[in-house]
Amino acid sequence: MKVTCDTCRCDMKITSSYRYFCQECKNEIEMAHIQEMNAKYREENKKNIEWAKIRGDEIIIVE
Repeated sequence: MKVTCDTCRCDMKITSSYRYFCQECKNEIEMAHIQEMNAKYREENKKNIEWAKIRGDEIIIVE
């Protein structure tokens, strides 16, 4: 899954603490939140999220 920072539009990296982290603007979100959102999305759409944008604590699914 591609996870992008909505502020600076860079691809976020996974840290050793299981978070997605943007080195440019220091935006971060726990991987568990993305996994929860993906589980709900998979139940409704029968597929995984391919791309998500992170805006603060908000997860935006990109179709």
